[in-house]
Amino acid sequence: MVFTMSTRYNSVNDVELHVAGEMSGFAPDALRVRIQGLILTDRLDLLLINLGQVTALSSAGIHTLLSGHITAIEHGASYRVRYAHGEVRHFLQLAGVLDLLA
Repeated sequence: MVFTMSTRYNSVNDVELHVAGEMSGFAPDALRVRIQGLILTDRLDLLLINLGQVTALSSAGIHTLLSGHITAIEHGASYRVRYAHGEVRHFLQLAGVLDLLA
């Protein structure tokens, strides 16, 4: 499945980033750029990462999600990963980061 992202503004400072497809290859880099851009440019209070349609997650994808969490903390924003399921949720649990990100 092709990797895609779409952004929904719930309010000016509350954004949900919908991610779909396989988060591997170049996809984590694209996601990292988008997350950092949203946090740094839009000065968000809350960034939600919706993984409900992600079908695969590489270690680079996990690193990107953690990097986003750190960037959010550094800039005073809340950051949550939601709707991870199946293999994606399992990999986040194995990495020991599901509770941190959820």
